[in-house]
Amino acid sequence: MKNLLLLSVLLFAVPQLRAQQEYDATIMAYRGLRFACGDSVTPVLRIKNVGSQSMSTCVVETWKNGLVVNSFNWQLAMPALTNEERQPAMPIVAAMEGDMLEFHIISVNGVPDEDSNGNVASFTVGMSPNSCGLQTLEVEVLTDTQPGETAWAIRDELGQVLAQGGPYANASSTETQWLSLPADLCFGLELTDAGGNGITGGHLIVRCNGTEVIQIEGSTFTYEAYEGLHSGTVLGVPETQSQPSLQLFPVPAHDQVEVRWAVSLSPDNLHLMDAAGRILLEMGLARSAQQAILDLSQLLPGIYMVELRSQNGVVVERLLVN
Repeated sequence: MKNLLLLSVLLFAVPQLRAQQEYDATIMAYRGLRFACGDSVTPVLRIKNVGSQSMSTCVVETWKNGLVVNSFNWQLAMPALTNEERQPAMPIVAAMEGDMLEFHIISVNGVPDEDSNGNVASFTVGMSPNSCGLQTLEVEVLTDTQPGETAWAIRDELGQVLAQGGPYANASSTETQWLSLPADLCFGLELTDAGGNGITGGHLIVRCNGTEVIQIEGSTFTYEAYEGLHSGTVLGVPETQSQPSLQLFPVPAHDQVEVRWAVSLSPDNLHLMDAAGRILLEMGLARSAQQAILDLSQLLPGIYMVELRSQNGVVVERLLVN
């Protein structure tokens, strides 16, 4: 599966020895979605105050295909100190695949930005995101010989990290993480290699109910690969399924919980996971089994997930522990 796009950010290196200006800001990174969610994009920039004065306002223009579409006067409730970074969301821009979006820093505290280095960033709007009918996903990473260079993150429309993995410790190892995303929203998946040589012989795969929806081969990128994703409305069960096939008793649970499922599932194993998708307990199951008891006595109160895996797919149910 092809990457949606490789971000093209026009950031100019700031010389180490230049004199510091009073009013100067730099775009450090673009953190928003790189595709249109519906018919629009909410741009999110990582901006650093590199001036000697605290930054309380910053005007940023958004351009689309060479024309200015808006000028945003970003008002900081708490001024940014020298060398402090902030992450504002720009006004929503109507966009479609292939549009070129540019962002220009114009002024700081009402004064024209005194150094043009790092004032411009741009990217091309990518293809529609991959879709999953569920909220629960499996992320599988096969590491290369330098696992400490590999990491990934899933960001929402406002650039906030909702899930992440790596850097990893084990070379040529398969690392799996389960996660639950908010329903019916768009997300960006970033796979990075700090060494700039990809993950030769490795990969990243995202599965939805056992089906691959994203596959990034390690030799197809150097520093970064990017894919879009749209989550479904059901947590861990197909939307066409009218009755739950996984039942928990009691709910909420405290010291233990009984898990029951339909015999037709024929599961291989059962996982108990935290809200971030980390596996806390794994239990092998006989194909004929229809129930299991999980010990919860060591868990803190909170939201967890109980997941059954079989050759036919994955079923997940949310568990509240009090």
